[in-house]
Amino acid sequence: MILAGGEGRRLASLTRALYGRELPKQFAVLAGSRSLLQETVERAAMLGELARTIVVVSSPHEALARTQLAAYPAVRLLVQPFGLDTGPGLLLPLSYVRARSPDGRVIVLPSDHHLSDALPLSDAIGRADADLDGRGRVTLVGVEADRPETEYGWIVPGRRLGGQGRDAVWAVRRFVEKPSEETARRLRERGAVWNTFIATGPVAAFWELARLRLPRHAIGFEMWADSGDRAESAARLRSLYAELSPASWSVDVLSRSPVEQLALVSMAGSGWSDWGSPRRVFESMSGSQDLDRLLARVTSSERPVPRA
Repeated sequence: MILAGGEGRRLASLTRALYGRELPKQFAVLAGSRSLLQETVERAAMLGELARTIVVVSSPHEALARTQLAAYPAVRLLVQPFGLDTGPGLLLPLSYVRARSPDGRVIVLPSDHHLSDALPLSDAIGRADADLDGRGRVTLVGVEADRPETEYGWIVPGRRLGGQGRDAVWAVRRFVEKPSEETARRLRERGAVWNTFIATGPVAAFWELARLRLPRHAIGFEMWADSGDRAESAARLRSLYAELSPASWSVDVLSRSPVEQLALVSMAGSGWSDWGSPRRVFESMSGSQDLDRLLARVTSSERPVPRA
């Protein structure tokens, strides 16, 4: 399940310099020849069949998404009437899958990430799929921190559930959102990892978390998923979004969930970055031809260059 429903406003200065308008970052080509959304679909193809891949977008960007996904005809597109943050953005595809495959497992991939090497992600997902004690947890994928980053969320691991060293699977002790530099330094020293929002597990485990923390949202999406014909389903979805409040999956669900329902694996060597600001984009590309090409595109547009 690829989440591509955001507006990408934090990267607006860069996309505006490149395209002359505030293009949501998931649809922007920043490195190579593919957009961030297309790169995420390519990663999804490494993890499973594209016929089992769902992309979630918001209605204003449906046409653009269909154009960029034309090369991947097997991918299914789900369209939100409008964005209500990551809670509804995730519950929409979860409810769709749950209605058709209640015993299935899912992988959640945000569409605004950069990875220079996707193999560590594939390995982490493989370790996360091991149900160590039969509890059917939602397993989060973290990234080993190489600096005391203050703009990321952090996950503090709890007891070891299985595996050894970097292959270990951990319980989750707590979440820390965008700490001070001193707190981030202490977190790193204690083995905390960056929260990528990438997660995997049984669809039933995801849904149980939603029922606990977003019960009204969960009931509404259950009713939508049980809708009959396409016209009824579309009308009910519009009505549902008009009634629901925005909700963050990280803040409103994960950070308030019982820790025994969560697990954690980490990855290293992937070059992962959440491209939420021009600074992170430039840092990830530092010393590469991709950065040279990106800067050439920006300067040739004769628009203001985003501050690094």
